[in-house]
Amino acid sequence: MACNECSAFSQDGKYFGYCGADGKLKVWETQSGVLNQEYTPNLHLSSPCTCLTWLASRNSTSPRKKKRRKSAEGQTETDIVALGTVAGNILLYSVASGSIVGQLEGAHSSTVNHVAWSRECSLFSCDDQNIVEWNVCDKSVRSKWKVGKERVTCLLVLPDGSSLLAAGCTIGMWDVPSKQLLCRFTGHASEVTSLTLVPGNENYFISSAKSDHLLSAWSLSSKNTDRNSVASFVMEDVAVCVSLCSTDSSSMVAVTRSGVLHLYRHQLNGKCAKPLKPKVTVKIASDMGQTKDAVQPIPIIGALKQGTNILLAHGSPLYLSFEIISPNEQEKVLHLVRQDPKKNAVSKDRILSKVKFPDAGDSVEYVSPTATVATLSKRGKKLKSDVPMEERLENLSLTRHETGRHEPPRAESMAHLLMQGLVSKDKKILQNVLMRKDPALISSTVMRLSLQCTVPLLKELVTLVQGKRVASQIAVLWLKAVVRSHAAHLMSNSEVRETLSPILGLVETRLSLLAPLSRLRGRLDLLVDQIQESSKRNADGDLGESLLVYQDQDSDEGSGMEDAALGSESEDNWEELSEIDMEEEVEEGVEDIDMSS
Repeated sequence: MACNECSAFSQDGKYFGYCGADGKLKVWETQSGVLNQEYTPNLHLSSPCTCLTWLASRNSTSPRKKKRRKSAEGQTETDIVALGTVAGNILLYSVASGSIVGQLEGAHSSTVNHVAWSRECSLFSCDDQNIVEWNVCDKSVRSKWKVGKERVTCLLVLPDGSSLLAAGCTIGMWDVPSKQLLCRFTGHASEVTSLTLVPGNENYFISSAKSDHLLSAWSLSSKNTDRNSVASFVMEDVAVCVSLCSTDSSSMVAVTRSGVLHLYRHQLNGKCAKPLKPKVTVKIASDMGQTKDAVQPIPIIGALKQGTNILLAHGSPLYLSFEIISPNEQEKVLHLVRQDPKKNAVSKDRILSKVKFPDAGDSVEYVSPTATVATLSKRGKKLKSDVPMEERLENLSLTRHETGRHEPPRAESMAHLLMQGLVSKDKKILQNVLMRKDPALISSTVMRLSLQCTVPLLKELVTLVQGKRVASQIAVLWLKAVVRSHAAHLMSNSEVRETLSPILGLVETRLSLLAPLSRLRGRLDLLVDQIQESSKRNADGDLGESLLVYQDQDSDEGSGMEDAALGSESEDNWEELSEIDMEEEVEEGVEDIDMSS
């Protein structure tokens, strides 16, 4: 069964393969429900898988023999998975060996969209505009041709081996030997995602599209000149998996993107006017409790039609469960209540694990991982066993006299603590060690450090240098000691340049501000000195010598005599003026008398 999705059952239903977005191939055994293999290809993230197809399957009921017969394709009797990748290569993975047994490369320059297989030892693959025919035996290219301007997304090899269906939005049938287009079907409005041949009635095939809620049936008969679909099947969502049984061509199952399975019952024989509805719809849910919200749906990932039975894969890509159901066609909607596959996987892992889990009662006391074993005193009382972090640091870094006083820390203990803090990235230990200003202790500690701790120490010091003043000064002492002791190692390490680049930029910035700051400091010192001197003189009461003295040109005596002289002259003038006024008044009185007489 070819499927352009990254999940598919093997032809016999023994295995289920899934390849997700992470590029890892997972293979489950459907009978036991156990994840059998998990393979991670090279460059699985940059070149993930785009399609998955099972190439071969051998049903063997006889006991396994020591020597396995070779098949016609040159492989052992086992299943082969073909994985198309984004890089344009095709990986051939063997389930029996659990490894890649071959790689087809050199024909595609872009993403492989689909891989189709025929039993005549031919493998077909397609990219956007090319179809390539491979020889699996010698891993060579048999032929390659261009199909046109339309992007090819899906292939289907017809049973005669000489015809091939290639689909984009439309579907074209090609003659492989002549590379000629025989006919073209109408197709879908969006890109086709799967093409499935109807077994037992090989004149029909089923197609599904990327954004179409209909499955379409097409006729391959040369007598039919109508290139439109002869029948359509209604779904509630886009189909991700379509399966038909070789013994029952009248039934078909389809799994939708929402995780619902539809079972159809129809015998294709000519054109059908109305779209066909599903006979049975199967949904699976898990019952977590009594409330309605506790019912969680379990999506169906894939399905394989096996006669009257249906093999289901439901759950998530990480936790899958497999079961075979035979739905009652009298019911339109069949609801199945199953346990969450995740819980089943956890319980199975616990059963299969060799680790013994002890039975713990209510009297068990759980202690923290850092606690020591509790001891009992003579009276039977339980003693405290937790040791604080401060005491542990003191025990590691300091020694004591008999008097109980602390001695200065030794370089050996400091180096041990520093390496422990750098490895565990414990801020408390690093602060306890790095916040020391003793140059001799710093130099001895740095000399005892291992080379692996040099770069992590530089990163911590870079952070401290960019901090406050005290931390920056201490970090400079440590930086000098590191450069002096491990200069050769630092010069040969390419990471040091990127680590020290913030410090170099910080030093350049501070050097550019050094000259203006020095001038400003000199002026401030002069002002402060003057202010202090003046305040000191005011406090002592001594005003000091006058800065400026002004003296008049004349002396004090001359100015007094002049004032006296000026004063006498004014008095004489006052007397003369008073006499003249009196005479004028007398004359005015005599004149008045004469006039009256």
